[in-house]
Amino acid sequence: MTAPASDAAPAAVDVVTLLESYGLSASTVRPLAGGMENLHYRAETPGGPVVMTILCKKTRHEAEHYARLLDDLRTAGAPVPRLRPLTAGGWVNVHAGHPVIVADFIDGRHYTVMPPHLVEEAGAALGRVHRLSAHVDCALPQHLRLRADEAALLAELPDDMFARWARTTLRETDYVTRQTASMVAVHADLFPDNVIVLAEQPGQGVIFIDWEDGSRDFPAIDVGMALLGLCCPDGFSLPRAQRLLRGYTAGSGHALDPRLVMDCARYAAVLVSLRRFRWQRAGRLPADPARTHTALMRPVTELQQLWPQMNRP
Repeated sequence: MTAPASDAAPAAVDVVTLLESYGLSASTVRPLAGGMENLHYRAETPGGPVVMTILCKKTRHEAEHYARLLDDLRTAGAPVPRLRPLTAGGWVNVHAGHPVIVADFIDGRHYTVMPPHLVEEAGAALGRVHRLSAHVDCALPQHLRLRADEAALLAELPDDMFARWARTTLRETDYVTRQTASMVAVHADLFPDNVIVLAEQPGQGVIFIDWEDGSRDFPAIDVGMALLGLCCPDGFSLPRAQRLLRGYTAGSGHALDPRLVMDCARYAAVLVSLRRFRWQRAGRLPADPARTHTALMRPVTELQQLWPQMNRP
């Protein structure tokens, strides 16, 4: 749910030099495709491949909190890649004014559309993240919140079908940000490109990457976002949603209020759509019919229509 990167791309020699500050010597370096805002480079080192990430939307201070969140999550047992520390201590270096971190490269498979059994496995892993991270500290801002500039944008939109949908949905769902539930560490961007499948057989494991939108937030908001990311490959899929929530309950040890989860998905859909609208208008979003600012309207309408069947076998 991030916008495309526009600067800070280093030469291979810069990557090699940066890796030396982590005590790593790289034989080869190549950019990795798929980053929407951050820049990722894979490097082969004697100890195995690593990924260097340039965080294009974080300050050095925010990056330190981000790295601490990732390390704390991994220490707690969550499915997170291992960060590599600087030889001088800490996690964050700087290139062209942007923070840099280095993590182990995870060898596995990405799916454009995840098979249903892997959606359930991802739900179980997300549940474990929430269960294990209840006491993980995090000073990062909550990402899935309507910002002042987005509220101003929404107020300025012409009175068309998209604007009416967005305004009505926010009015009906803004209560989800005022829950009384305990907060946990959340990913807040659980789409297929952020899930690495370690093996084809169920139960062998998945790893969540690209936690840059992570923070402490309500569990249902994270699950609502995952519904959009993992259960709407071409419209809303009730069977996928059932498997996601079944996996989540198994992993977290408790079930969430289904109505709350549905409204969290609706709320998140408006935020994603508004941000896409802004990036699209600025020419920063790739031309992709599945990622226009109106693309989530149909899946969310279908979600509402089918949701009463959620608990049916």
